[in-house]
Amino acid sequence: MEPVEELVARTRESGVTVHLRREGPDRALPPLAERSAYRVVQESLTNAIKHAPGSTVHVSIARQADRTEVRVTNTAPRTGSPSAGPGSAAGRAPGHRGLAGLRERVRLIGGTLHAAPREGGFEVLATLPDQVNPERAGSTGELRERTGSESAQRLAAARRGARLRFVAAFAAPAGFALVALASCALPAHQLTTCVLRPADFAAVRVGQDLDEVVRFLPEQEFRYVPDAVRALPVPPGTVCAYYRSNGNLLDQVDVYRLCCTGSRLAAKDVLPG
Repeated sequence: MEPVEELVARTRESGVTVHLRREGPDRALPPLAERSAYRVVQESLTNAIKHAPGSTVHVSIARQADRTEVRVTNTAPRTGSPSAGPGSAAGRAPGHRGLAGLRERVRLIGGTLHAAPREGGFEVLATLPDQVNPERAGSTGELRERTGSESAQRLAAARRGARLRFVAAFAAPAGFALVALASCALPAHQLTTCVLRPADFAAVRVGQDLDEVVRFLPEQEFRYVPDAVRALPVPPGTVCAYYRSNGNLLDQVDVYRLCCTGSRLAAKDVLPG
């Protein structure tokens, strides 16, 4: 897993203003604390990009004697930003479902996580212990993932499958994605498994090798692209794949388009859904 510094650097390259500060003893975090700290920062950056566009994000990782505090604070969204509105700052917590899963992850290793509006923006504060009870650690599935257990094998298989599906999406004819489905359950499942998170879309770069791009992609591409969106011109000589930017089934959402030529990402676009 990449260090937090690389995650912050990639996010900063996408145009987001992010500041990272480390405090306390200069020694490595225990593996579970390191992984959990990364997830806290990743989820918080995703929420800030989505719900508070144009804000400034401050990431602080404070190392103490027996624990680590991870604090991610974003300022209020820039006035007039399209995503600024109810839930983006004061009001309800943004990304509440993602934060709920994150809170459970932290709780299972004996830590705590608090998330609440602050001064027009939002703050996430996680306290991660150095010592983790083996029974607690086992319940998170993290140890099994790291030791090559069945969970790790399933994760590796899923990643291989995502890579193959991505390559197949570029090789197949563009009209193949419009195959009609007979039931409602299958389209609903596909709509929730083709969401490319804003932070991951921001992380991929034009010119990047496809083997690197696939690490950020969801399980499958968006199969129900509106005709008006699919009819938009694509860069000459490229083949494009489409992804939803949000998992809400009741709303029209922006569509992310990734176009490749050869083994490189040639273009990335945000198209109105």
